[in-house]
This record gives sequence, C-alpha cells and structure tokens, in this order.
Amino acid sequence: MSVLSQLLYWVTTGLLVPTVALLLLFVGHALLSAGGTIATALDRRRYGPSLDHALGQPDMPHQHIDAIALPARSPLAETIRDLTRLGQDRAQAQRLLARLEIAHEKSIGAARLLARVGPMLGLMGTLIPLGPALLGLAEGDLRVLAENMLVAFATTVVGLLVGGVGFAIQQSRQRWAAEDMARAEFIAALYERGQR
Repeated sequence: MSVLSQLLYWVTTGLLVPTVALLLLFVGHALLSAGGTIATALDRRRYGPSLDHALGQPDMPHQHIDAIALPARSPLAETIRDLTRLGQDRAQAQRLLARLEIAHEKSIGAARLLARVGPMLGLMGTLIPLGPALLGLAEGDLRVLAENMLVAFATTVVGLLVGGVGFAIQQSRQRWAAEDMARAEFIAALYERGQR
C-alpha cells in the first residue's frame, strides 16, 4: 500500500508545475479577453442606440444602416452587409444567421472556459501543495510548510480571479449575442418581405 501511496504522491506533486503554468496562461488570457471585452462594450455603446433607432424607422432602407459606423470586423456588421446583398433568399439568410450565432457561441465558449477551468486549476493548485506541506509539518520543517501553503493560497486566489473575470465576460457576451441575433433576424425578416 505504501508503494501505491508513494506513486500517487509523485504523480500529484508532478502536476503542480503544469497546473501553475496553465493557471498563469489563463491569467494572461483573462486579461486580454477583459481588455477586448471592454473595447467591444465601448463600441457597442457608441453604435447600439443608433442601430436600434435606424431599425425602428418605418421605412428602414439599408442606407439607414450603412450610415452607422459598425466595426468592420464585427460578426453583426458582416451579417448585415451580407443580408443586404441577398434580398429575399430565405435559405441564405438562415445560413447567415446561423453563422452569426456560431461566431457568438465561439466567443462565449472562450469565456465559459475561463469561468469553469480557472477555478478548477486554482483548486488543483491548492490541493497539490498540501501533501508536501503536511509532510513538512510532520517532520517539523516549518519553512517547507510555509512555502507550500503560500503556493496553495496564491493559486486559489488566482483561480478564483480567472473564474470571476471569465464569468463576467461570459455574461456580457451572452447579452450581446442575444441583441445581435434579434437585430439580424429583424433585418432578415424585412428583406425577406421585400422591404429594401
């Protein structure tokens, strides 16, 4: 039994470095994603009301939308441009709407990964050093105990930070996806009825 315990101990302690490295990568990804989300939020605050106003016009030609400076790389802008070219082709419109939904789901999925895996890595980084810390305590080596407890607490905090940032980004992107889908479906319905 002691051989099995020793093997498990080696496996778990060997996972500490990859866990901390992954956690640091996730921190970098969370910070980049947060910056991108803030930039997107500022863009959406600028063009959102204008777009909704244009869509609310009773004689909504595509010139109303073209006058709004949508970000060129935005999935919504690409979808609107393609919908205005299609006219009344319902099958192609459905394909474009599905493409928009997939683009948003991909963006949401990246944030969801941060929200779920960040705390998992933090928990792993908490539990793995507890073994060496308890061994240090048993041997009376307080320095080993303190070092391992420091790693355990730090990884917990970092994992929760990554999860919190990921969750906030996920919530924002889900709301934006719903808004964009509603706008694109409305435009597709107008063009399908032949209102250009």
